[in-house]
Amino acid sequence: MRTVNKFLAAGVCLIVWGGCAGRGSTSPADTIASTTNCEVTADASCQGANFEASDFSGKDLRGIDFRQAKLEGANFSQANLTQANFFGADVSGAIFEGAILVRTTFNGANMAGANVQNARLSGASLKNANLLDARFDGTFATDANFSGATGNDELTGVFLCKTTKPNGEMSGGSC
Repeated sequence: MRTVNKFLAAGVCLIVWGGCAGRGSTSPADTIASTTNCEVTADASCQGANFEASDFSGKDLRGIDFRQAKLEGANFSQANLTQANFFGADVSGAIFEGAILVRTTFNGANMAGANVQNARLSGASLKNANLLDARFDGTFATDANFSGATGNDELTGVFLCKTTKPNGEMSGGSC
C-alpha cells in the first residue's frame, strides 16, 4: 500500500508541477506564453504570446492555440489554420489572404483592418469579433458563425453559404 501511495503522490506531483503543458491545461504556468518559449508549429500552445508583425505565411499551423495572443499585422497568407484558436486575440491589420480557416475560432477577436480576402472560412466561428474595416473580398464562408460580430454587419465581399450573419440571420440556404 505504501508503494502505491508513493507512485500516486509522484503522479500527482508530475501533473501539478510539470505535466500540465497539454492543450486542456488551466494551470497558471500555462496561461501566458511568451515569444521565447512558444515554438510556432501545428498544435502548439502560444496562448497570450506576442508575435506582432511576424511572418507565418504558408505555414501549417493546424490546431495552434493563439488565444489572447498579440498578432497585430502578422502575415498568415496561404497558411493552414484549420482548427486554430484565436479567441480574444488581437489580429488587427493581420493578413489571412488565401488562408485555410476551417473550423477556426476568432470569437471575441479584434480583426479590425484584417485582410481575409480569398480565404476559406468553413465552419469557422467569429462570434462577437470586431470586423471594422476588415476585408473579405472573394472569401467563401460555409457554415460559419458571425453572430454578434461588429463593424461589418453586411459582411461585404463574403460569399455566404449556410452562414449566420452578425444579426443572427441565416443566409445562403442552398449553395
